[in-house]
Amino acid sequence: MNLKIKSSRNLLIAGFSLFTLLPLHSCKKILDAEAYSSFTSDNFFADVNEANMATLGVYEVMSAVDVYGWNLPMVFDTDTDIGQISGDTGDAWRLIPHYKAMPETNVYYTVWSAFYTGINRANTVIENIQQMDQFKSGSQDQKAQLNRFLGEAKFLRGFYYSELIRLWGDVPFKISSSKAGDNLTVGLTDRYEIYGQVIKDMQEAAELLPAAMPTNERINKWACKAMLARVALFAGGYSLNAEGTMKRPDKYKEYYSLAQQQINEVIGASVYKLNPDYIQVFKNQCMHKLEFTENIFEVAFANPSGTRGNGSWIGFWNAPTTAKGVFQPTNPRYIVMRPFYDLFQDNDQRKDFVVAKYNINAAGARTYLTGNNEANWAVGKWSREYQSNDALEASFTYINHVVMRYSDLLLMRAEVENELNGGPNEIAIDAINQVRRRAYGLDNMNYGLSLTIVNGGAGYTANPIVTVSGGGGNFAAARITARNTGTNSLKTLVVDNVGQGYTAVPSVSITGGAGSGAVVTAAFLPKATTAQIAVKPGLNQAAFLDLIIDERAKELCFEGMRRADLIRWNKLSSAIAETNTKVKAIRANYPYPAFDNFVPGKHELYPFPQNETDVNKAITRQNPGF
Repeated sequence: MNLKIKSSRNLLIAGFSLFTLLPLHSCKKILDAEAYSSFTSDNFFADVNEANMATLGVYEVMSAVDVYGWNLPMVFDTDTDIGQISGDTGDAWRLIPHYKAMPETNVYYTVWSAFYTGINRANTVIENIQQMDQFKSGSQDQKAQLNRFLGEAKFLRGFYYSELIRLWGDVPFKISSSKAGDNLTVGLTDRYEIYGQVIKDMQEAAELLPAAMPTNERINKWACKAMLARVALFAGGYSLNAEGTMKRPDKYKEYYSLAQQQINEVIGASVYKLNPDYIQVFKNQCMHKLEFTENIFEVAFANPSGTRGNGSWIGFWNAPTTAKGVFQPTNPRYIVMRPFYDLFQDNDQRKDFVVAKYNINAAGARTYLTGNNEANWAVGKWSREYQSNDALEASFTYINHVVMRYSDLLLMRAEVENELNGGPNEIAIDAINQVRRRAYGLDNMNYGLSLTIVNGGAGYTANPIVTVSGGGGNFAAARITARNTGTNSLKTLVVDNVGQGYTAVPSVSITGGAGSGAVVTAAFLPKATTAQIAVKPGLNQAAFLDLIIDERAKELCFEGMRRADLIRWNKLSSAIAETNTKVKAIRANYPYPAFDNFVPGKHELYPFPQNETDVNKAITRQNPGF
């Protein structure tokens, strides 16, 4: 069951944005409990219940469509080597991914303000919980609950600051709550000083949070440690400094060692595991089935009314075109790059699932895109086909944004071990191979299909329709594209989708075309063997990192991490250039505005929002190039 937060009072919180209150659109989020999205400490924090509501208000910031329901996982994750936003008009959500936006682009300020609102709420919770009588001298249960809320607030403050650093580098830094009359002109603080506090916050949070696996989207001890590992990995990676140079810190290996320590503790706890079926992970997300053994940390969304702010645009903006009828329409804007699709082998079960080379018609059936339509391929992970009926509002869905999955942690482990040991050790190789085994379906009994013309028949004056039926699976699709001259027998069959979930060999029928006698048969697409897909010892450090870069693309595509990963590897500029070469080889007019607009030493960070710098004169510089 998806759980929600309800904002039920209209009380005041001093918003640290730095000056302006964020008008949050969100009103229903994670928990079946009331949350105060605004409050004053003067008349609050009287008991555990009020402390809980205040803590839920810190979570609430994430659940706005303009934060993790859209901008962070989509607009801010593109354009890269795996995907881009379609079109080239002056909309902010196109200007940003196409590297054409300026400081006055308001979307920047929307996200900036949301994070600082969350930070100020966290500061208020941290300060006030520790002053409560029940925190100091309450019952054992009261103290345990309040310590948990304190841990949650510390984690969320650290998380929000880590996201600000990832997007803007050095940012204003404040760990006390903002009150009426405070001087809110706060200048920039060096990112590594802030990282020090983020690490401290998350380490302290992990000691306060419950180790038990959650029953809702609230953070626990192990998820906190996993997220700390990610923070450490980013702190040890490359980032753009104030001089316009991509650098990593001198002590980057200390950050990698911290990541290694946290990863080892989390994996050693044996609380997470891979769902053996990659495809089912995302079907579960679409059906609101919370899967905490795979999904380590996620942001909750709900959409009971279909109005802006209640739900997310996951499965609407990043999904194949869907006509009215069985499904509500989608508005696909996140488009897949053809060279990314070509990274996959045919028997990789992720290939025809994550990339949607089709639209969905009014009857709910797929119609495949043919010809020079690569620039219209969409994201397939959250297709309307998989969404349960209550999610089918006009625009907004119930689908949560998953911030981290267990496969991400395994690939982080492989990367950290490779870096610290000067090449892959057994731990690194085992970690990446666990992800690859699942990707190729070696731990499940589901198959894709191969289809073959075994008898071409005769007399076909038009290409007939090929239909696959039964077998326990779905979505296998093929079409006849050529006939032999003279006999008009069938010559060429193209498989558009190998399908998913087949447990028995299905039947194949041929209809139409005015001919007869043609036979097409299906067979299970042979799975790779462990020996074929396993990464083997002997690779050097650089070659193994290249494998990780590709594997993270295939495993975590469209989940909000690709652009950030490329930046921390100092690979974004080269990835865009290489992708441009590949797409222009496919078709000279293949649209890819990122190549025309991206400027190295500028676009690895976003500009400080104009709305902020206009009023906060303590910010005395802009990010490089702006």
